[in-house]
Amino acid sequence: MRPRELVGLLPLALYLAGFTVVPVASTLALSVSAPGGGITLDHFRRIAGHYQFGEAVVNTVAVAGIGLALELLLGLAAALALIGRPAGRKIFQVLLLVPLGVPTIVAAAVMRTVFGTVGYLNEILLRLGAIRTPVDWVGTRGLALFTVAVADAWKVTPLVMLILLAGLQAIPGELYEAARTDGASRWQQFAAITLPLLKPALTMALIVRGVDAFRIFALPLALTGRGLPVLSTYAYVEYLEYGNPHTSAASSAILLIMILLAVGTYLKLAGPEEVLR
Repeated sequence: MRPRELVGLLPLALYLAGFTVVPVASTLALSVSAPGGGITLDHFRRIAGHYQFGEAVVNTVAVAGIGLALELLLGLAAALALIGRPAGRKIFQVLLLVPLGVPTIVAAAVMRTVFGTVGYLNEILLRLGAIRTPVDWVGTRGLALFTVAVADAWKVTPLVMLILLAGLQAIPGELYEAARTDGASRWQQFAAITLPLLKPALTMALIVRGVDAFRIFALPLALTGRGLPVLSTYAYVEYLEYGNPHTSAASSAILLIMILLAVGTYLKLAGPEEVLR
C-alpha cells in the first residue's frame, strides 16, 4: 500500500481506535478486573447466579428473533409494493419512513396508546367481540415480549425496507422479462430471481438490524419498566442502581459475544461469498 493511501486511512484508523477498539477493550478489561487488582472471572460467576440474568438472556434473544422476523417480513412486503411503482408511491414512501425519525421514547409513548389497557388495540378487539375484558399487553412475559418486539419493529422496519428496496432496484429487469417470456408465474419469479439476487441486501439488513436488536434498551424499559429485563437494561441496573461497574461490564461482554456468535453463525450459513460482497 502506498504512503499516500496510508495517510488517507489514518482518520478512519483513529476513529475506529478511539470510538470502537479502546471502549470495547476497556469494557472487556473491566469485566475481568478484580477490585484489588489482577484478573478474575468472579464477576461472570456472580451474574450467572443472579436470578434475573438468565431471564434477561432469554428475553434478549426472543425480542431480537421476533422483531427481526417481523421487520424482514414487513420490510420485504413494503419494498415489493413500492418497487411496483403504485400510484402515490412517493407519498407512501414518506409516510412509511416517519417512524424511523421518531425518538425511541416517543415511539414507546405511541405504543402505549396502542397496547395500553385502554388503548386502541383493546378497544378494537372489544368492539369486534374478540375479547370480553381489556388485555394487559405487558402483564405477562409472553405478551410483553410480543409487545416490545412489535414496538421495535414499528420503529425500524422502514430501515429494513430501504435496504431491501435498494436491493430490489439493483436486480436487472431483463431477468423478469425473460422469465415471463418462459411462462414463469409471479411466485416462480420471486423464488428463482428475487430471493437469490436479494440475498446480499437481506444479509445487510439482518446484520445491521440484528446487532441493533440485541442491544435494545429504551423500549423495554419505557414499556415495561423492570418487568422485562434484557441484557442492556440488566447492565444498566447493575451499573446505575447497584453501583457495580464490573458486573455491568461482564454482562455487556456477554452481550457482545452473543452478537458476534449470531452474526458469525448467519454468515457461515449464508456462505463465505456473503462476507466478501
